[in-house]
Amino acid sequence: MKEIITIIESIDSNIPNINPTQIYNEGWMTRLLITLSIKEKAKLNGFDFGKIPNWTSEALVSSPFIKASTKREGYTHADIVFGDFTIDYSISGKINVNQDAQIFGIIEAKMGSSLSKGTSNVKEYNQASRSLACISSQPYDNNSNIFFIVVAPENKIAKIKEQITLEKLIKQIENRFSDYHDDFKITQNMNSIISKAKQCKVLAWSYEEWIEAIANPDTKQFLTDFYEKTKKWNRV
Repeated sequence: MKEIITIIESIDSNIPNINPTQIYNEGWMTRLLITLSIKEKAKLNGFDFGKIPNWTSEALVSSPFIKASTKREGYTHADIVFGDFTIDYSISGKINVNQDAQIFGIIEAKMGSSLSKGTSNVKEYNQASRSLACISSQPYDNNSNIFFIVVAPENKIAKIKEQITLEKLIKQIENRFSDYHDDFKITQNMNSIISKAKQCKVLAWSYEEWIEAIANPDTKQFLTDFYEKTKKWNRV
């Protein structure tokens, strides 16, 4: 472990042993934010981090189109998954959402890049609508609180909010299903997916406001410093 820390600390030297963006990136920024927010039981715009029982990063989330005969999708690699689920990385990177889940959601983290405008199979089915479809296809009941959240620098939030209105995302999911026969729609529980998607809270947060939600001054300063370095090395 000491060797790992030494390698990371070399970033501040004249010749780093590692590309700084391997550490200072949106992935690590968001991992730090969520773990410290849960520890502090922080609240952001009504969202209570104290209610999150579990989280993980880079896990696989199943899609309703994995078994499609055409335009098949793979699993979604989620930046952050949080809520009531289990996972055993020694067996698989796939999460299993509890049927009695009280909370479940995905956080998509952005820094310099924007949300993708489409998938390789469907141009009008973007990164956000795909994530929403994956969230809504999980086997929890309709009493669950579900979320899709995009976090990005403050100067990108206005554009992202335009891209992720719930009405737009649901329309894209419906259009995605329209390529298939009724039997596929029934097998994949399309109506249930659309119903759950309509209940999803779709949010866009800036890193700046998330950091500001942290009460502990030392923690807030640590996150601010990490964010400034992340922007520096990613040329944001």
